[in-house]
Amino acid sequence: RENYRRKGYGEALLKAAIEKCRSRRIQRICLHVDPLRRPALCLYQKLGFQVDSIVESYYSADRDAYRMYLDFDVKK
Repeated sequence: RENYRRKGYGEALLKAAIEKCRSRRIQRICLHVDPLRRPALCLYQKLGFQVDSIVESYYSADRDAYRMYLDFDVKK
């Protein structure tokens, strides 16, 4: 896994997924992320995701998650 980090692969995959959702007129993408995973959190924020709420005990009794979302401006 270390060999693939910081090379832009995750960003490219996420951008492709976002574009696929946009082309299919999806209105919102939601995800959960561990607040301690700073690189992942920063990537999601860079691509426009916003923290919606904290989900307590999501990963375990003492590990919460951020619920994040990205809204699209879908015109009819």
